[in-house]
Amino acid sequence: MTQFFENLPELKEQPLWITIGNFDGLHRGHQALLARLKQNAARDGAKSAMITFQPHPRVVLQNIQGPFYLACEAEKQVLLAESGLDYVFTLTFDRKLAELNAAQFLSLLLKHLDLRGLTVSENFALGKDRTGTLRELGKQCARHAVTLDIVPPFCLHGKPVSSGRVREALETGDVRGAADLLGHPYFVRSKVVEGKHLGSKLGFPTANQVVNPQKILPKYGVYATRASFNGEKLMGVTSVGVRPTFETTTQANIETLLLDFDDNIYHENLTVEFIEYLRPEIKYERVQDLIDQIEQDKREARRILTHESCPENLSA
Repeated sequence: MTQFFENLPELKEQPLWITIGNFDGLHRGHQALLARLKQNAARDGAKSAMITFQPHPRVVLQNIQGPFYLACEAEKQVLLAESGLDYVFTLTFDRKLAELNAAQFLSLLLKHLDLRGLTVSENFALGKDRTGTLRELGKQCARHAVTLDIVPPFCLHGKPVSSGRVREALETGDVRGAADLLGHPYFVRSKVVEGKHLGSKLGFPTANQVVNPQKILPKYGVYATRASFNGEKLMGVTSVGVRPTFETTTQANIETLLLDFDDNIYHENLTVEFIEYLRPEIKYERVQDLIDQIEQDKREARRILTHESCPENLSA
């Protein structure tokens, strides 16, 4: 079981192979790197560990306020809990940490850890202004008898998998493409809150979620989804958008109509996995037209999800 720490613990008696990075979304490129890390650790009789950061360095250094994350902190922990790593160390990224160069950062790690090896990707750089290039990092590792292992990029459809490619897929509503890059469905996990009961008044009660405003949402529209909580897995239809038929708002809503389910799940942590885009968000002049469309959405989602394999990851 992966152990999580919110800083660097004292593990001088435990040999470690580590990797360093943000690992936002834990896509297939990240997964390939972690597989290599675990192989290196097992070969040397060491434990495997990740050093990651919160907030994301770009959020701090570029003062990003809007949607950016593929996985918010709690969602990232859900993914990392299934990674097979022995340890995850999350460091608070602030201006003080940003000022450290590669040599200083490596010295900080060696002060706390028995570091035997470092596994990184070909485009990795460390330290202030990314001056810790692989060449510089190689010199620093050699100075401290730390093995440096550089992993080639993991490619899909002829291009390296990256968080940027996942974001591009989500912007167009291509949640299948995003899942292909991620190796798992794109998901939202947050508590169910009481909404305005607009769906209930139409005969379609929905589970409403409020997500971190810095979490990237798929393109506004309606999706076939899988939802889970407390170990129960359900089929669903999820609307992402601003409910133009009923109100004018700039805050995105996430509402999921759970199929074959009508219990109250307020305050439950609900995980919603986006499986397929069904249609764009539409403003209807007649409420009956919306009701007819929702019935059609339910039929289409059921058809898709009935024939869709249900992965065992991202357990509620």
